Amino acid sequence: MNGALGSAARHGLCSRRLLDATFQAVDNASVKQTNAFPFTLPWDDSSATATSVASLNPAPLTVQQKLTAKNGHFYDATGRRVRFVGVNIGAAAAFPSKADAPKIAARLHKYGVNLVRLHHMDAQWATPNIFNSKGNYTKTTSLDPISLDLLEFFIAQLKKNGIYVDLNLHVSREWLPGDGFPLTKEKLPELGKVVAYFHPRAIELQKQFATQILTHKNPYTGLPLALDPVLALVELNNEDSLIGSAGQAAALPAALRKPLEAGWQAYLRKKYLNTVTLRQAWNTGLSLGVEQLKRDVAAWTAETHEKTQLELASVSVAGQTNAPGGPVLHVRKLKNDGTNWHLQLHQTGLTLETGKTYTVSFVARAAAPRTVYVNARLDQAPWSMVGLDTSIGLGIAWKRYSFTFIANGNVVPGHCRLSLMVGDSDADIYLGEWSLRPGGGGLQFVSGQSLEAGTIELGQISGSNSGVDYTHYLMTVEDTYCRTMKAAVLATGCTASIACSQASYGGMAGVYRESKLDWVDMHAYWQHPNFPGSAFDPNNFQIENTPMTASAGAGVLDGLAMHRVQGKPFTVSEYDHPAPSEYSAELTPLIFAYAAWQDWDGVFLFAYETVQSDKITGFFDQQLHPAKLGFLPAAAALFLRGDLAPAPNAIELTVPKSKVAGLKALGTDYAFWGLSETRFVQGSLKSAPEKIESKTFLNHRAAIRFEEDQGPLALVVQNLKPLQESIDPGFVWDHGAQQVRVSSPASKALIGKLGGKANRVRGFVAEVAASKRNFAVLTLTARDGKPTELSRSLLLTALDKAENPGMKWNADRTYAADAWKSGPTQLEVPTATVQIATKAQKATVWALEGTGKRRQEVPATLENGTLTLAIGPEHQTLWYEIETA
Repeated sequence: MNGALGSAARHGLCSRRLLDATFQAVDNASVKQTNAFPFTLPWDDSSATATSVASLNPAPLTVQQKLTAKNGHFYDATGRRVRFVGVNIGAAAAFPSKADAPKIAARLHKYGVNLVRLHHMDAQWATPNIFNSKGNYTKTTSLDPISLDLLEFFIAQLKKNGIYVDLNLHVSREWLPGDGFPLTKEKLPELGKVVAYFHPRAIELQKQFATQILTHKNPYTGLPLALDPVLALVELNNEDSLIGSAGQAAALPAALRKPLEAGWQAYLRKKYLNTVTLRQAWNTGLSLGVEQLKRDVAAWTAETHEKTQLELASVSVAGQTNAPGGPVLHVRKLKNDGTNWHLQLHQTGLTLETGKTYTVSFVARAAAPRTVYVNARLDQAPWSMVGLDTSIGLGIAWKRYSFTFIANGNVVPGHCRLSLMVGDSDADIYLGEWSLRPGGGGLQFVSGQSLEAGTIELGQISGSNSGVDYTHYLMTVEDTYCRTMKAAVLATGCTASIACSQASYGGMAGVYRESKLDWVDMHAYWQHPNFPGSAFDPNNFQIENTPMTASAGAGVLDGLAMHRVQGKPFTVSEYDHPAPSEYSAELTPLIFAYAAWQDWDGVFLFAYETVQSDKITGFFDQQLHPAKLGFLPAAAALFLRGDLAPAPNAIELTVPKSKVAGLKALGTDYAFWGLSETRFVQGSLKSAPEKIESKTFLNHRAAIRFEEDQGPLALVVQNLKPLQESIDPGFVWDHGAQQVRVSSPASKALIGKLGGKANRVRGFVAEVAASKRNFAVLTLTARDGKPTELSRSLLLTALDKAENPGMKWNADRTYAADAWKSGPTQLEVPTATVQIATKAQKATVWALEGTGKRRQEVPATLENGTLTLAIGPEHQTLWYEIETA
């Protein structure tokens, strides 16, 4: 994880409340009123109790468990399909002590985890890291022997406990002078991003690292990692895209940019041969219509968030080389916080027409090289993009920028805006000759540029012919990187499945890039924290703090589902509902039930930090968070056993490969399923409704297919079974009730607004007492895998929320002071009457401790095939074991 904030902001999630400094202290009276009680999950518990699902995963891993990707899923050598319940273990946590590593692995095995994603091992800020066991490094050409020894011992323990490894090759490795990179004054993209795709030295170092870590013989397994069945997956380059960061690439120092520029000249010479042909191809387009923007500096408005600031002023640039004519806007006195959308410029109140072509252009420069994000979106909620979303690199010289796009189906007359997001640098910006007009698509050549001289500047991603060419060029650069790195991995003898990055990094082009590799991966976070000051500051943050089950659409689930590629395994290798959200209990049962419903192949929770504590330690804490880890036995059973059958209905989007560059160039990053816009891009869609809504992804399995067909996009909707009543088996998101209900013979779940009413799925009813938030999550799991009414051993899990004591919430409950200060963690559980259909003749119920050990018997009655029990805070647990006979 490293691009989540910027990505979320750029996709319309930038509406945030300001931090309220007035705290509401949690006093003794309020604690008593909520009936909270302490409950912790020991960090080293691997006991064989009712909460153990260790039997779901074979251990240790042998050659029989070596995995292969085929027919859209993962299979071992015995032919058994393997799904992943994974966790991320990264940075220093990937190098636990030899005393702790066996305990960590055994505990993961108990909770059903069968894959660990080794993440951020190359982080400069981690102590230890793979290059230096003592912290910061100045070169990365060799592996630290102490770190490598700890890592290999940990991998051996994972293997012993039936846990596969997902190896991340490049996550946060910086490119340093000690590695042969030039020393520059300019700020490079964070964590080695962008440069990793094209710079020869960066690629050489990545190949070297892959060879070093894959071919070293592990003394604890006797095998190099490349040949060990423990290695299931290899990721080349976490959360990175050259296409998605074209503006950052253009703003790189000249010395680093040269290989990219040389490749661009070679691409154009191969395609067009000479400048005359190039001009003819690029200067075609529609004539420009009436100007939509006001050519007045005062027409621009500024938007600031948190503690950022800027000033807008008019300035004279007379006499400057290539300076624009007319008024010039000077954006000055910027104070940024590193988040691009925290500082924005707008012209609002625009009217755009769906399906119509528009061209945005301006002349600009900056006081120092920097990136600017340019988009067209609504100027009112939900702030959706309306067709343009790109980035540019500004240099210190004046340059003209031009972008052609097609307005999509999100437009609202009189409520569109052109926006520039500038919050990730303090460098002043100068802007002139701004324009937004219907039509366009041609390119105005800068004097002196020619193909013969090799002086054609790097382009911009845009719907013009030149923009599509530049998009396609960047796609070829990414493809070359993928082929080169995959060959380096395979040369070690490794047969693990390989992916490059997450499919959304690069939009449609990113999905296409991943479709040519072994499997497809995505990341998502529900309501990722926002940081007004420095990134990931544990004492200065904001959260929206609402349940996903109350969202109007599909939360973040549709954004995941639309990236699955037909015929390829699909995983979500980072997922979380970050603390201190009061609704984290919905995380685990919801994502794994949806993954089963979509027939995905794995979900990896972010992150498992391996610390020893009695409290929740941070935003992404999984291992000590009872609301997250406490539901993992139930979720693992549902997902790994295949309890919930995939949705019977399906939807598939077919995209001609030849049109991928054009779709990406038009800014359809998250909109390629939005048929109200793609129908105008490539012609009418076959068998398509007017628009696919996010809710469609809740009742259809979704996939995208790339084909050689030169025709239009095609959408096939397969409705084999109409939507059924909520008590039928399946996955039902009831927006009216703000609930998700999951029902299968052996696993059931009730998630969301349950208070004050009876909630039911087949064979399982929970009448939940009203509470302040009326939120609760209950799951029922047959531990033996039989239908619940026939099972002899059931696990009931029920929770409202888990949080550390002493937290001081603000009035809006979007920030809590002292969120990580005190322990032990406290639970609030629902008061409810639970009824379970059963064919048993007798039943006994126990409340369980944090290890799953029986604490006390709970009264229950069994009459006429129904087991009835009352649950609540008096039992001091979230888990109940039910034994029947």
